[in-house]
Amino acid sequence: MIYKDWVYGTVKIEDEVILDLMNTNAVQRLKGINQGGPLFLLNPNHFLNKYKTTRFDHSVGVCILLKIFNASLEEQIAGLLHDISHMVFSHATDFLFNRNMQQDYHEIFHEKMILNSEIPFVLKKHNVNVKDILDNKKFTLLERNLPDLCADRIDYFLRDMCVYDSLIKKKVNEILNSFTVFKKEIVFTSLDSAKLFAQKFIEANKMLYCNPLQSSLFKIISDVLKSAMSKGFIIEDDLFSTDNLILEKLRNSNDEEIIDKLNLISNMEVIENKNNYDFHLKSKVRCVDPKIIADEKLVRLSDLDESYKKTMNDFISKTSNGFFTKIIKKNFN
Repeated sequence: MIYKDWVYGTVKIEDEVILDLMNTNAVQRLKGINQGGPLFLLNPNHFLNKYKTTRFDHSVGVCILLKIFNASLEEQIAGLLHDISHMVFSHATDFLFNRNMQQDYHEIFHEKMILNSEIPFVLKKHNVNVKDILDNKKFTLLERNLPDLCADRIDYFLRDMCVYDSLIKKKVNEILNSFTVFKKEIVFTSLDSAKLFAQKFIEANKMLYCNPLQSSLFKIISDVLKSAMSKGFIIEDDLFSTDNLILEKLRNSNDEEIIDKLNLISNMEVIENKNNYDFHLKSKVRCVDPKIIADEKLVRLSDLDESYKKTMNDFISKTSNGFFTKIIKKNFN
């Protein structure tokens, strides 16, 4: 199969088990989950509204990247399936269930979603033990805690930077060519590429991952979901459907409170105001401090570059306090 990817270009996917898994209903569902949560609900003229990346795009991307890093077939499969339990609007549901600082609520359902799907049958057909795929602790290239690098983190970041033209393709390729695997860990061989990656990662936080607008959007849409569940318009199982399916249920509710909040999302401006605010919101702070290999030794970027160390610490300190956001209703129609 020839697969065209925004980050990695034209890729040939040949492993039959990967192809069969990509075609399962469980993986195909991820095409209906926007990677940026409710960003696509913003006014069409808002530059963040063009965020059309799906969890499917990202999941296949992680699988491809792991292949590039010569990860085992089992780890590539785990990469393809790592987001299988993501709920509608991505991390918005973390605000609904008070996991906004960790953004990991969906992980509770990861094993259940896999075991209750056709995935175990596909794996068995290809002589792969599903228990080996569920043992994520051994997949050190796929997932690592911040501030380390991992395939998941690398893919969603580079993918997002490509979407918004924040990194030209030449720079993306330079970064990809500067990675190596050392003792089962993804590290940089180039100080310049490590610094570019880390600085742009902070920029992505300010634009996408941890900012007043993102936090306010997640809060409002989580309030909509909470209200709809309490009134019986949706049930918790609906959270495992797709963005458009649940949006249809929300809009068909004809509930004034729900409709008003959905309309607000597409006609709002968010400002910070500590003295007059609607929400004080905290979100997961994401910063990377990549390791660079030199003479068979690993050194953190922050230990080699004082300017980045200060930038990183300042960002973490400021953002950890959260955002005091004021919602202003506009009319963009």
